[in-house]
Amino acid sequence: MNREAICVFVCTVLILVILSVLTLAVLRRARSKRKVYSMGMPEKIRMLNELAEPFGFQYLWEEDIFTSNIDAWQRKHGYEALYDRLAAGANMVIDTWPVYFDYDGRTWLIEFWKGQYGINTGGEVGVYHAKGIVPPHLYKETHYDAAKSSEMPQICCRLERREEKVYEIYARHWWLTGFRMGTFSKPSELRMMTTLSFEDTAMAQAFFEGLQKSGRPRNRFRICGREVYVRMDLSSRYPLFRRIHRSLVQLGNHIYCLLYRGVTRPFTQTADRMLFLYYLVPSCFGRMLRLAGGRYRTKRGKRRRKGCSPRKEKRRDGMS
Repeated sequence: MNREAICVFVCTVLILVILSVLTLAVLRRARSKRKVYSMGMPEKIRMLNELAEPFGFQYLWEEDIFTSNIDAWQRKHGYEALYDRLAAGANMVIDTWPVYFDYDGRTWLIEFWKGQYGINTGGEVGVYHAKGIVPPHLYKETHYDAAKSSEMPQICCRLERREEKVYEIYARHWWLTGFRMGTFSKPSELRMMTTLSFEDTAMAQAFFEGLQKSGRPRNRFRICGREVYVRMDLSSRYPLFRRIHRSLVQLGNHIYCLLYRGVTRPFTQTADRMLFLYYLVPSCFGRMLRLAGGRYRTKRGKRRRKGCSPRKEKRRDGMS
């Protein structure tokens, strides 16, 4: 065979291979769509929760968000300030508001987060405490354990994006979260309003005093008996290098959001999109559900994929 014939043969083979791959991709996509269309909503929710449980989350179809289970695997890791410093390395561009206060012989930390978690717009409220009293200069060097079940306050949280509700959830929790899959936001576009109801007025007052010492404007929080209201609608200022890094991470997050929404067309509900993606590209499904757990993996290393029991309490009333 001469050189020209060899080139024709190679080109023909490449074209056939490409056509075969494209045909298989189209067939797989059509088959994945049929599977999703054939399922009823209860079956979708059940399957999605089974898939999300090992990652520490469950799907709330009423709000179209993922939220953390009470006994999520992240609970045993507690909290350290280092987690937030490493957040951008896990594609999380978030605003933080840590509040430290002393109560019942221990230093407590209640922290608020809002921002972009990979391809998710979301917010978090975490409740932690140290083993004893921590001096202020060691706040950011101390490891805090997650609050026990008997110590958890009632938390009502509403997240808004550009004046529109993203979600509103209510539960007794140590780490109440909400993540809207496939929505891109700048942290400055988000407003999170939280009401925490404590067991006694002494703890509520101690937390309120911690808010006063946090350096945030006084009109962002108020107290009424055992309830403390907090509005988080300000973004922190960062040094030039961190701003550039956060902007680059956000660019990637925006691209991933567009890809997610494009690949999962024509579906619009998160349950449909995620199950379609699970059938189409199972490996991508797991990466999507890392959510805020990425900060724990960055610090602690790769975790075991061990199943967690679903959260028992699922109250989702309006804010008081």
